[in-house]
Order: sequence, then structure tokens, then C-alpha cells
Amino acid sequence: MLNGSIILFGKTDLLEKNIKKIESEGFEVVRFDCREWDEEIFHKEVARKLNFPAYYGENLAAFSDCLSDLPINNTGILLVFTHFQSFLAKHPELAIAMLEVVHINSWRFLLEGKVVLSFIQSTDPEISLPAIGGMVPDWNGEEWFDKDRGI
Repeated sequence: MLNGSIILFGKTDLLEKNIKKIESEGFEVVRFDCREWDEEIFHKEVARKLNFPAYYGENLAAFSDCLSDLPINNTGILLVFTHFQSFLAKHPELAIAMLEVVHINSWRFLLEGKVVLSFIQSTDPEISLPAIGGMVPDWNGEEWFDKDRGI
């Protein structure tokens, strides 16, 4: 959490290794494949996988409200977004706004002693995300250098 709650991954083997490590610490892992996401699919999938209530309004304000009410029963929760570059390319404003909501809520949960982390996987080694909550999402330690991502 020192560098933010959002960590970037390119290589799926590194992603899976880190997911297993986090899982072994008692985190619940919720995975999302963003390849086909548009606004409707995004809202439907997060509502289903995060067990949002039936009255979920399918907008970013409702996403933030329901995310902030998530019951975190274990050590924490890890949200894994794979193929994020697809969602970002098709719906950049929504993709960034969604990350803002996740990040803001992760800090709020931290104040309550709960942990919400996000792993963002992209097949684009040059993916560029703006500052989210004042912090630019960073690459994981094994892909931090450009050369480690084949750039």
C-alpha cells in the first residue's frame, strides 16, 4: 500500500504467482476479464461477482457505494482485472474512473484495518495510466524496469 493499492502486471505467470502469494495470506480473490467490457458488461459483472444488492444502480456512484459496503471477512480482498488494456482502449474515461473508485475505497477500508488491493494485468507493456488518487499505478517489482517488459 506504500505505493498505492493498484499494481500493474504484464506477464500472466508473474500475476498468478503473486495471486497465489496473496491468497495464501488469507485474501479473497475476485477476478474480472476486461476484454469484452463496455459500461453495461462492467456493471453487470462487478455486481454479480461482488454480490452487490439487487438495487445496484449500475453507475459509478452506485459502484462506489456498493464497493464501500463490501463485507471483508478475511485478511482482505484482491480484485484482479485481466486484459485491462482492452477496457482502457475502448472506454478510457470509465476505466480510469473505475480505478479511482477502487483506489479511494481501498484507502477508506485501510482506515478500518481492512485491505483491498487491485492487480491490473495488461498485454501492453507500455500501458500508461494517469495518477489514480494522486498516485500513478506502478509495475510489480519483477516488471518494474522497461527491459523486464520487453521494451
